[in-house]
Amino acid sequence: MKIVMVDDSAEDRALCRILLEGVYGAGLQFFEAPDGATGIRTCREIVPDCVLLDYNLPDMTGLEFLAQLRLETPLYATFAVVMLTALSSDQIALEAMRSGAQDYLLKSRISGPALRMAIQKATQKVDLIRELKEEHARLARSLREKEVLIKEVHHHVKNNLQVIASLLRLQEEAATDETARSVLRECQHRVEAMAMIHDQLYESGDLREVNLAQQANLLMTNLFHSFGVDPARISGQVVVCPKPAGGPLALGVDQAIPAGLILNEVISNALKHAFPNGRTGSIRVEAEVRDGQVTLAVTDDGIGLPADLSNRARNSLGLQIVEILARQLHGYTNLTTGSGTIFRLSFPEIQEHATRELV
Repeated sequence: MKIVMVDDSAEDRALCRILLEGVYGAGLQFFEAPDGATGIRTCREIVPDCVLLDYNLPDMTGLEFLAQLRLETPLYATFAVVMLTALSSDQIALEAMRSGAQDYLLKSRISGPALRMAIQKATQKVDLIRELKEEHARLARSLREKEVLIKEVHHHVKNNLQVIASLLRLQEEAATDETARSVLRECQHRVEAMAMIHDQLYESGDLREVNLAQQANLLMTNLFHSFGVDPARISGQVVVCPKPAGGPLALGVDQAIPAGLILNEVISNALKHAFPNGRTGSIRVEAEVRDGQVTLAVTDDGIGLPADLSNRARNSLGLQIVEILARQLHGYTNLTTGSGTIFRLSFPEIQEHATRELV
């Protein structure tokens, strides 16, 4: 056991040496320093297991010693400190602990067992702190490795989905029946919508959330390109309000995929049916969070909904998919028409809360 005692009293240093020799015997290495500067130099050179530190030193206080020791000794955190003082004060004890000492001992109560107990408690605290830091570092390394692995998973999933989308595109080009071509094109768009989310997660620093504005913009751009839309005839716009507490509106992965697929179905439907015969117009996507609910709206100024929508809905795979995905989000949808069509989707901002409500 290497112990440095920093104290200007030679009698106190001699007493502690004798008491500690009785405790540790030949295993004790005892070093003495009569002032703070000598004590810091000694600690830097031998890196002790424990420092017995007088609160009042001739050149500095024990608190100033600890502050300087922390700056000048890189291995400061590896050894324990027991503050010694002739003053019985809770305030001094608190200041000593805050400054980095692990224990506090009155000189009037110094004995072999008391010193042994104080040193043991102090060194155990240091060992525990060191173990906690090592465990924290290990967990941080493990987390970084898992994040890299998850990013690679998203990258491979995106690549595989893009391969599937390419196969569907080739199959569409080879098909001669227009109905089959339309079905294959819709499947391709759905796969591409999922691939975009995984691509965002791969490129993002946050593997848990997807920026809704970015997702909607990418999706709309892709659909406009796929449908060959002339921007001069049909324009697209995305307006996503930030969260009330600040920051962009983002969705968890479990929410982003169904929400993205719903957007894909609704925007695709508007592009196919809202602007026939070269009609001009616009499609606008809006989103906001209010009172814990995310509201997602897709508005177009096209020809509106057909009168027999309820009958068509029963036979429309796209509308059935929208309803299934809305239930997956624990939300609900609403369609209104007039001079155009407005589709609204509302669902809880925090998916976990909705899940607990259903259990």
